[in-house]
Amino acid sequence: MGEEKKLNIAHVTSATNLVYGAVHSMMTLAQAQRDAGHNVQFITFEGKPFNGELQKLGWKHTPFRVRFKIDPLAVIQMARFFKREKIDIIHTHLSTSSVNGCLAARLAKIPCVATVHGMSGKLSFTFADHMIGVSQGVRQHLISQGVAESRVTAVYNGVALPHDLLSKSEARTKFGIPSNAITFGTVARLTPMKGIEYSLRAFALIQKSIPDSVYVLVGDGDSIDEYKGLAKELHIYEKVMFLGYQAKVFDPLAAMDIFLFPSLKEAMGISVVEALAIGLPVISTNVGGLPEVVSANVGSLVPPMDCEAMAHEAIALGLGDLGQISQQAKERAAQMFSVESMLAGTNRVYDQLLKLK
Repeated sequence: MGEEKKLNIAHVTSATNLVYGAVHSMMTLAQAQRDAGHNVQFITFEGKPFNGELQKLGWKHTPFRVRFKIDPLAVIQMARFFKREKIDIIHTHLSTSSVNGCLAARLAKIPCVATVHGMSGKLSFTFADHMIGVSQGVRQHLISQGVAESRVTAVYNGVALPHDLLSKSEARTKFGIPSNAITFGTVARLTPMKGIEYSLRAFALIQKSIPDSVYVLVGDGDSIDEYKGLAKELHIYEKVMFLGYQAKVFDPLAAMDIFLFPSLKEAMGISVVEALAIGLPVISTNVGGLPEVVSANVGSLVPPMDCEAMAHEAIALGLGDLGQISQQAKERAAQMFSVESMLAGTNRVYDQLLKLK
């Protein structure tokens, strides 16, 4: 994508709201594209709160009524819209939007790329001209399903630190965290697939060695009451802080010392990258694309559901000097998971598709 060529880009998404990591990554990419001078807009689904969120943020967006996994009427309407708007490239996100958006792109004869944000089946992305996997793990998962290697490229999601980043003392004051407490934390949806049960059990073991520690859980989900009940059962409820969803996620991250990520299935883990970017050592499960994110010099990987292993690594870090690891975490995030590298990787895919046009 040459510097002189400013593109008309349409991101197609069935996102419900801004809560999910995949949506945050899409918005980060769109903002970087707009900052680079491209014309960027969103194609969304009617009836989603996401439309109101885009409105507040000042993004051009056009909702379509999509009734089925494949909606022929919506496909035709989208195709007409793409032609009328003179879209240069269509970029889809999430499964239902990728099916309908890519079919509409084919009908309009416009290049289409689909970002695969999870360990997904290939069928929803079959109609894309090219796929972007958010990690090599996602790329290999697609290839193992029969997707040609030439049709899928790995591009890591990028993270940018906010300009109004809180200091640790400011963040702890905001959330009522004791200033001298060794603070472990997790940012994730509170659902079984994120493995929160196992980090809570690990923290119960951590408490025995580091009694002045606290555990901060950031996120909402269907299992929140279950996890509060488990914390009470484990006699750690007074030391676990359930902060709910935080739109400014770097505020609670700034209050933490060590990040725990117990997920059972993960394509990349954008919250892990956010933790590294702020300088947090990470103890993560060894699943999906997480080994690509967490190297030995910024934390450690443990088997999923292994509470003892997570607790052992956490105690070793919690009782040690975190200064050097913290600096290495920041450097790794800046080198591998910057917004600039995400934009450059996406540009290369666009370039390839536009040359084939």
